[in-house]
Amino acid sequence: EADHTARIELEKLAPGTTYFYYAAVAGKKPGYLASFLTAPAPSDAAKVSFCFSGDTRESYQPFTIMNAVRAQRPDFFLHLGDTIYADIDGQARRLSDFWAKYRANRNDPATQFCLFETSTYVVWDDHEVVNDYFGGNPLAPIGRKAFFDYWPIRRDPDDADRIYRSFRWGRAMELFLLDTRQYRQPGTGTMLGKTQKDWLFKSLAASSAMFKFVATSVPVAGGGSDRWDGYPAERAELLRLIREKRITGVIFLSADLHYAAVTSIPKSNGLKDITAGPLAAPLNRVTNGYAPRFDFFLAENFNFAKITVDPAVKPAQALVEFIDQDNSVFHTTRIKAV
Repeated sequence: EADHTARIELEKLAPGTTYFYYAAVAGKKPGYLASFLTAPAPSDAAKVSFCFSGDTRESYQPFTIMNAVRAQRPDFFLHLGDTIYADIDGQARRLSDFWAKYRANRNDPATQFCLFETSTYVVWDDHEVVNDYFGGNPLAPIGRKAFFDYWPIRRDPDDADRIYRSFRWGRAMELFLLDTRQYRQPGTGTMLGKTQKDWLFKSLAASSAMFKFVATSVPVAGGGSDRWDGYPAERAELLRLIREKRITGVIFLSADLHYAAVTSIPKSNGLKDITAGPLAAPLNRVTNGYAPRFDFFLAENFNFAKITVDPAVKPAQALVEFIDQDNSVFHTTRIKAV
């Protein structure tokens, strides 16, 4: 029923602890000794470092950039969507088609070893179903089933289809993962849907973390109607909440557009959107990198971003490093928690 995948929920783990594990099957050689790090307690002033990017298209294998992610030894890796391309090189329509796309991507050795040694958070974007889809697409439930089968996401007992969620990592940060696909309705001007929007607004305002990273698979500024530009009223409402509630340390994380960039979000009092990618997909040769919204722009390599927050550093700041497939840092910036 799940393409021979299994989900095992681990309870009562200690915070800020590295655990080792392997798969054991009777009569078989034990699997690779894998590991993961649990998040520090909310009051812990531990330094936190994570990597994120998006967009892994099967025909661009091997995904050698995952070796660079692994070499950075992040506390966790965040995949911001287009984890498969179900609509390229043959459109997936049946559940078995979607499963085959995930198997093909997961068979990549560099990806396997990275996931063995780095815990992963993941959201989806459009290519897990079909390009630029929105709520109500008949393929979405099938694509969502395969997505849950192949990624480690704890299912919400009250809403089994829910993908949006948040995670606290010590005093340093809280990570808010948005689902910008299955609830969007262009006709009513919503990308998030009422329930998710209410959750986000309430959770952001209540967070005491030094930094609040809002992971949205699509960029907040620029990119056309399929991104937040197509939902300007909802974006304005979010930015107004941050301003009126005086919520500090908000940084947006995005992928999807196949370039690396630091964007100053218009009319946001200086908020930034960090865009990374692609991990392995066509490079963006269309976007005008000289647009005034860009503090930095590059569409010349496969890449990911590494973000580090150390609560001991004053004033509070997040270090952002863009890294290419050769594990070389090609741009660095620091963002203060204002």
